[in-house]
Amino acid sequence: MHNAQLPPWLLTLDDVLTRPRIVRAALVMGLFSVAQAGASVLCFFLVGRSEQVRMDFFGPVVVTGLAGVVASAAMLTWLAPRDPEGETWLARSVLGATALMYSLFGVAIAYIFGFWASPFLLFPAVTGLLTGILFGRSYGILSVAGAVAATGVLEALRFLGVIAYAPALIGDSVQDSGSVSRLLGTGGPLLVFVVVAMVLAFGMLAMVDRQREALDRSHEVIRRYVPAQVAAAVLEHGDTATRLERRKITVFFSDIVGFTETTERMEPEDLALVLGEYFSEMAAIAGRYDGTIDELVGDAVLIFFGAPTATNDRDHALRSVRMAVEMQEAVVGLNARWEQAGIDVEFRIRMGINTGVVAVGNVGSGARQKYAAIGRAVNLAARIQTECPPGRVLMTRATWLLVRDEVRCEEHGEVELKGIGRTTPLYAITS
Repeated sequence: MHNAQLPPWLLTLDDVLTRPRIVRAALVMGLFSVAQAGASVLCFFLVGRSEQVRMDFFGPVVVTGLAGVVASAAMLTWLAPRDPEGETWLARSVLGATALMYSLFGVAIAYIFGFWASPFLLFPAVTGLLTGILFGRSYGILSVAGAVAATGVLEALRFLGVIAYAPALIGDSVQDSGSVSRLLGTGGPLLVFVVVAMVLAFGMLAMVDRQREALDRSHEVIRRYVPAQVAAAVLEHGDTATRLERRKITVFFSDIVGFTETTERMEPEDLALVLGEYFSEMAAIAGRYDGTIDELVGDAVLIFFGAPTATNDRDHALRSVRMAVEMQEAVVGLNARWEQAGIDVEFRIRMGINTGVVAVGNVGSGARQKYAAIGRAVNLAARIQTECPPGRVLMTRATWLLVRDEVRCEEHGEVELKGIGRTTPLYAITS
């Protein structure tokens, strides 16, 4: 099942869980702050009217818990744009403090009403599980461990007579539920249930984390062989995102001048090194401009803009042109690096850009398909680069009309391109 088939509420939850850790934590704690403020007001009203609770115990615990949640939300909101993934010690410390604070708040509530006489014993357990899901398994374990330790200390102090049992309750409303016999008879089974449930829950959480990590690794491997935009579109919308369709796109095509001669005079190891660095640099630049890589093979690079995701024709053309300029600048740097490394090679690149209507989507057989653009507009971009002087970028009039207000160009003249059947006016980038 892909995301397009999921109900809206689940998409919202998925959106929260896939955000960076600190961003996710800030969002959740911000919502908790609002919810807990409302719940606190309601509790003060209802508990105060019950006349069964000492407000001098209940009030400070609730107010302290609310203050802690608000402080955590504020700190996480401040951290979110500065360290979204939570990689610094400060971010990890704030997350740890938040996990402990909320679990200790649950322990405090359970203590003042009696650990073994109310369902509040479940509060720290549920808090630990939610913390593990939202912040990470290690923080969930920290939350539960803190709650267990605090509960142990408080119960030890109670049996030693240092503190009272259920101090917030007026009179004998707990009916001796703090005694050892009541603890073993009523609280014992509840405690066993909580422990077993938490062990199972954290076991499942660990399994989900391992599956998520394996899925992330699989997606990373897929993106090495499939354009990142295509992989993202398929994961979000399924096969419908890659159906063959007519669409207007901007196509970029480049190759290396004299590549055959270069390969014949270079050692295979050196050739593999320079090609690997060249394609890696070109792919990185294409990624920065959100171009869809169709081909990185031999000495050719084919990239297009406008599929599977699209903005508008002008934006597609501008990103393609700016990408081409940055690529030519990058090749100069690569040549200098190879010269310093003692590798006798100099890449000179020809580049052609064209905007037009193509058929774009999955092509091939049912067993093996490839996301590609096919049509006259693609062939024209390939023909243009053969006419391009080394180190330059040529474009058709269709592309030039879209970028002329922001990119300095000059007329290259009208040329006859093989297989086109008519002269084609071309423009060269001058800046």
